[in-house]
Amino acid sequence: MFVASRYELWLCDDRGRRIALLNKTDEGAAFFSYSRVVSGFGTIQVGLPYRQFKERVNPVFAPDRRIEVWRSPADDFPLRMEGIYLLREPKIYTRETDSMDIIEFFGRSPIDLLARRWIIQAAGTSYTAKTDEIDDMMKAIVREQMLFGSAVDKDGAQTNDRAYPEIEFSVQEDLALGTSISRRFADRNVLDVLKELKDTSFQLFEDDPLNNRRIYFDIVPRDLRGFEIYILDEETGEPILDEDSLPLLDETSGSGKNAIGFQFQTFADLRGIDRRNKLLFSVPNSNLKGPFYSKSHFEEKNSIIVKGSGRGESRETVVVDDDPRIHASRWNRCEAIFEANYEVDDTELDSVGAAQLKEGQPVEELFATFLNIPGSEDVPQSLYGIDWDLGDLVNVWYAEQLFDCEIVVVYVGVNENGVETITGRNTIGESE
Repeated sequence: MFVASRYELWLCDDRGRRIALLNKTDEGAAFFSYSRVVSGFGTIQVGLPYRQFKERVNPVFAPDRRIEVWRSPADDFPLRMEGIYLLREPKIYTRETDSMDIIEFFGRSPIDLLARRWIIQAAGTSYTAKTDEIDDMMKAIVREQMLFGSAVDKDGAQTNDRAYPEIEFSVQEDLALGTSISRRFADRNVLDVLKELKDTSFQLFEDDPLNNRRIYFDIVPRDLRGFEIYILDEETGEPILDEDSLPLLDETSGSGKNAIGFQFQTFADLRGIDRRNKLLFSVPNSNLKGPFYSKSHFEEKNSIIVKGSGRGESRETVVVDDDPRIHASRWNRCEAIFEANYEVDDTELDSVGAAQLKEGQPVEELFATFLNIPGSEDVPQSLYGIDWDLGDLVNVWYAEQLFDCEIVVVYVGVNENGVETITGRNTIGESE
């Protein structure tokens, strides 16, 4: 379908200050695509005529310049920010069809900042072994490995050498919404640990939904305009005044210096909105295209042998089974060994095994294209960004089953002719 929505793609410097509008129609058509992902890497790809772009922006690339993506789903709807992406790679090539030089930019969502840090302190310290609510544990890890004023070096001494810029990167306050657990994670990548903590919260919720909550995480844009940091007198603690008797601003102030920053946040229960009672996706409703359903047992694991600390016969080992799945056939016992000695206390081995059982479930997949349509008398409105969005929980009717589907990935693409494609991918719960 021809795109009825409107876009603005702004190239910004690494402080978030705007440099240029990328999709100006009078300077050659831009093509672009981007993805939004729940608790994972979102990506962007933007292509532009190289020579026209170089006349406007030179140098043409710097690491961590940003692209702000703004979109309106239809007429009469305001633009909203879809996301911010940090540029990490340019590519220049000559297109064969018309010999035009093209520059393409590739980038990732701010989640990438989490992947750039490791937990480098010694095993057994308070930085690498924690007992806390899952969401607060995530925030403690992020503060200690990358927050200005809180980051520490390999010996646990406070240092800002490993911290992201002050004010521009922050961490949400503790909310204590998750289940309290114990974990060890020395020498691990921060993003990998956060993903495992999220998966653990999902498994605990599945085991006991009344007493546990699913925990998500993200790095979200934060408007810094108006954040003013004054230069203080060391003796009095009061702002130093200029010749006009106005407080002097520190260079890190958001007023004119920094436009958009980032904040690490956690979310409980659902990343988006529960829309199951508001909209049904189905082929008869004309808002679901090309669906197919499968349930694969090829990589199933239903008996997990978890090995904890120690050696030989003294090593703590537990076996966690999913008996109903094991007995689905006389041949269906599928074992796996999981090494857990370096990341959890032995008392937590059962919960680790439960999390691995979840990963080893039969892979149930429902693939479909969620259509972005304005609706009519016979067809319900189904506008992306209005009626459904990233992280939402929706109902899908297909193959004579009603599925609870969580939209965990959204892909948006616009080609040079203005043709827009939108695809939502999902995870699915139990069929009803």
